[in-house]
Amino acid sequence: MEANWYLVKYVPDPFRDEPRNIGVIVEKDGRGAVRFIGQRNGGFDGRRVRGVVRSARTMRAWIDYVEYHLESGTFCEQVQRLSARPGQNYRIDFRGSVGLSAESGLQAIADDLFHELVSDAGLLAAASIDDLTNELLFQRLSFPKDREIERDVSYRVDLRGQPHELGFDYRYESDRTTLLDKISLSAPAKSLGRTVHDLMFRIEHVHRAATKEPSFVTLYDLGKAKMTEPIENHLRAIERYSHTINVRDERAAESVAEQLGVPLLQCA
Repeated sequence: MEANWYLVKYVPDPFRDEPRNIGVIVEKDGRGAVRFIGQRNGGFDGRRVRGVVRSARTMRAWIDYVEYHLESGTFCEQVQRLSARPGQNYRIDFRGSVGLSAESGLQAIADDLFHELVSDAGLLAAASIDDLTNELLFQRLSFPKDREIERDVSYRVDLRGQPHELGFDYRYESDRTTLLDKISLSAPAKSLGRTVHDLMFRIEHVHRAATKEPSFVTLYDLGKAKMTEPIENHLRAIERYSHTINVRDERAAESVAEQLGVPLLQCA
């Protein structure tokens, strides 16, 4: 006996067409089993797909849609309809057939193929703060046509009578100016201390020099580090000067949108 199997891909930008493998479907006679990144013990953890797909909620709804048709025996009809739609973020590619036996059910085969071709182990940790920040600022937010986020901006301030340039990672101008900086909290203690001090130094001096006070947002990432007391102290210190947002938090995009005063993009 044989079953059909499919590789599921997510395409962040259909124009660039650079898909990422996100799941596997194994099906026989329209019914079958799935395994996607983010699925754990019968549930779905949206935090594990941050930086992989644009919206964890949309992916959860899409998985529900696929599972519904696999349970109803209508998957084959639906996959043809999905494949016929151009420019979709989610893509189901038929890859061939696989043998079935009494020992290897559909779910076991789906799990084996998933571990070989996808595997979400380390996906979240592998995404860098740069990748996650770019995804938040440039793929999740909707800006007015005449406005955009600027990269690598600088401010000239007077330090002890000498002009000095202080840089920030991003700036957004609307009714108010918002300066954004990103910081990794997984650096060694001494290096992290210097980085935090530098950030607070820049914020404080721009705050003093600005004729119209800007708002400050710090996008931080723990990476593989755990929240220890020293790291928490650094965060508390930064929060005295700036609004802080964890780039891996499920509501990070909503928090950034709120701080900038812009809506989220309504897309998959």
